[in-house]
Amino acid sequence: MARQARNMIKYVTRRILIMIPLLLSVLIFTWIISHMMAINPYLNKIGSVLDREVYEQELRRVGWYDPWYVKLGIYLRNFFSGDWGESFVVLPGKKVTEVIAEIFPKTIELMIFSIIIVPIVAIKLGVTSAKNKDKPKDTLIRGMAIVGAGFPIFYIAVLVQLFVGITLRDFTYGGINLEVVFSNNPSLPNPVPPGGIGTGFRIIDSILYNDHLYLWDTLVHLILPVFCMIFVSLSAVTRQTRSSMLDVLDQDYIRTARAKGVVEKDVINKHALRNAILPTSHLIIGGTAGAFLGSLFVEVQFNYTGFGYYMIQSIFLGDYLVINGLLVFSTIIIISGTLIADVAYTIIDPRIIY
Repeated sequence: MARQARNMIKYVTRRILIMIPLLLSVLIFTWIISHMMAINPYLNKIGSVLDREVYEQELRRVGWYDPWYVKLGIYLRNFFSGDWGESFVVLPGKKVTEVIAEIFPKTIELMIFSIIIVPIVAIKLGVTSAKNKDKPKDTLIRGMAIVGAGFPIFYIAVLVQLFVGITLRDFTYGGINLEVVFSNNPSLPNPVPPGGIGTGFRIIDSILYNDHLYLWDTLVHLILPVFCMIFVSLSAVTRQTRSSMLDVLDQDYIRTARAKGVVEKDVINKHALRNAILPTSHLIIGGTAGAFLGSLFVEVQFNYTGFGYYMIQSIFLGDYLVINGLLVFSTIIIISGTLIADVAYTIIDPRIIY
């Protein structure tokens, strides 16, 4: 046991050391790609300035004409010293780290519901489908999974918006949208008092400061995006659970358990599911890290100002320092999540030794 623990420590240490050159490579690659963009962020920042001298003076001030290796060296030095730069256009004058700290909690609030709900519902659906193989329940669940996997999420988001915004509104004579109109009121108060420090999570802040209006506004704007995320995410986990369960249910020890008279419920939950859940658990844990970065298409479609929304905005506007910061932050989240998934997999299945 002690040897296994030492091996795990060595494995984790080696993976962390590998992350350093990987992170450096991502930094350099994103910097090169962003500087190859045709959009000039400094021109966007200055605006429609007709005075050529003012424009040239600003470019010289920010070092636009410096050699590429000088600019890259300055960027790397500033990055590892904690200065990720400032936004030129998306949120002018705001540091990239502040931008990430502001938008990341919104994305977590969007994704946390699907992260919690999807594994529970998908595993239940996968087990039910496997138990009723080639029966109407199995056909229905597989059909839903195929729809969720076959249609892009932005298309489903458009259909949901059309249904709620037009069809359902006509059916309810406009009553369904009264709360949404109310929640879009620009005079809606912020639960964080002047001089106060909020957590950045709208739901938590509204509960801490007992602002029911703000809480309702947050929940109303999360309903449709969360539904789209859950619907699309269910398909992969459901299909994986069904496939694993079908493989396990054909094993000899399952037949032996049934021959001994074990109740079918215990055969499924205590014998089959514990082994079938291993491949699914790796899919769930590994996908959680990516889920924390949000869904670019859902955030853009619903105008939800989270991680993916600002990524698109920074690309369109040529705010390359924000692009670099978001990409590097995404890399850190993904490689850290992959490491956590590998470690958690050894806890779930002790037979795995690194």
